[in-house]
Amino acid sequence: MKTLAAIILALGVGFAAAYVVVSKQKDAQLEKLKAQPQVADVAAPAPAPVEKVVMISAPAAPAEESAQDILNDLLNVKLGSGSERNTGLRMVVFKLEMLAQRGKLAVPAIREFIGRNVDVTYSQQDNPNSGSNRGNGGGFGGRGGARRARNLQTLQADWVVPPSLRLGLVGTLKEIGGEESEVAMAEMLSTTGRGVEVAYLAVMLEEIAPGKYRAAAVSAAKDLLMNPPAIDSPDRLDDLSKSYLYGVLEYFKDTSFAINAQQLLVGKDGRLDQDAMDYLATVMKDQSVSALYAAYENPALTNRFDKMRVGREVLNYVGQNSQANALFTETLNNPDLDSRTKAFTIMQMAGGGFGPFASDSPTDPQVVSSRLGLLNSLLAQPQFANDPMLSRVLPPTITALQSGQPIKPEDLQGVFGGGRRGGFGGGNGEN
Repeated sequence: MKTLAAIILALGVGFAAAYVVVSKQKDAQLEKLKAQPQVADVAAPAPAPVEKVVMISAPAAPAEESAQDILNDLLNVKLGSGSERNTGLRMVVFKLEMLAQRGKLAVPAIREFIGRNVDVTYSQQDNPNSGSNRGNGGGFGGRGGARRARNLQTLQADWVVPPSLRLGLVGTLKEIGGEESEVAMAEMLSTTGRGVEVAYLAVMLEEIAPGKYRAAAVSAAKDLLMNPPAIDSPDRLDDLSKSYLYGVLEYFKDTSFAINAQQLLVGKDGRLDQDAMDYLATVMKDQSVSALYAAYENPALTNRFDKMRVGREVLNYVGQNSQANALFTETLNNPDLDSRTKAFTIMQMAGGGFGPFASDSPTDPQVVSSRLGLLNSLLAQPQFANDPMLSRVLPPTITALQSGQPIKPEDLQGVFGGGRRGGFGGGNGEN
């Protein structure tokens, strides 16, 4: 038994010694492997390189310009001249469109700006006698310009560039639309001191709300005609202010200013107020003859061309008004007038004519008949039948009246020679 225990103990000691030896050998090999350089496994694919992503913050979107900022920009646009002017005008158009795109949010700022009574003129100022320029809002000059200013039926409000900043804002308000815009335009109509603005506002508000602002527009026009304000640095549009204001009265066919216009026909300087005359003739028609005839007879009317203008207007009513008939007879029997003047007076009976003295051909059968009677009576009078010029003018005038056609130039060949036209049908009409 003791022998067996000794054997088992010897075996245990042997196993233990072997385990220690093997463990030390493994540890030595592991340390040797750690000390050797690592060799990549050529069979395994290399891992894909990792790209480094750099995060960049996007810039913030620029803040949208406020309506007030746009208005400030418009005030500061410098037009210059030549190509610089065109660049400036394009900027004006761009800024106004930006303002319109703000919609109703822009109306309070526009309303406040209009109340400041500051403005920038965009129409050309260097040629006061030029015709209209639609792209620049229709700047007018001369008597033709005054006639166009009075005719609000053809007022150009669909401009490429407005005549002024304030009028451009009126167009912007109309484009925005809505009650707030309408109120702002009506407020401007009641406060402005410029005839051109009253005219544009009257037309635009009439388009927006027919009849609603008629009384306000007429009242504004009458007030400014009777009490014209002093305008600092007036431009060409201000020079035509009176024409625009009378145009408002004509546009609404208002006759309530007729008595005032009659009193204003002949100014303190002895010159004719043609705007007042045209207003009376337009809205009062044949009822204006008494006032016009009184102006014709007024000794204060000293300019002969002005007198001729009034006479021409009165003669348009020959055949339907006794005072016009009397003036026709007076003119032809006036020993101080030459045959040329009398010839043009006769020709006016058939209508037509030249330049500012042109008149419409009569179409009323009673008027035509009355005029034919007057002209035929002249042929029976020796002083006219024996006059070389008048005797040649009367027959074609009678023929034109009968046919309803203007006198043909070939019918008058050689009648007036090569001289300058005169009388009611000629002259320069602008002196």
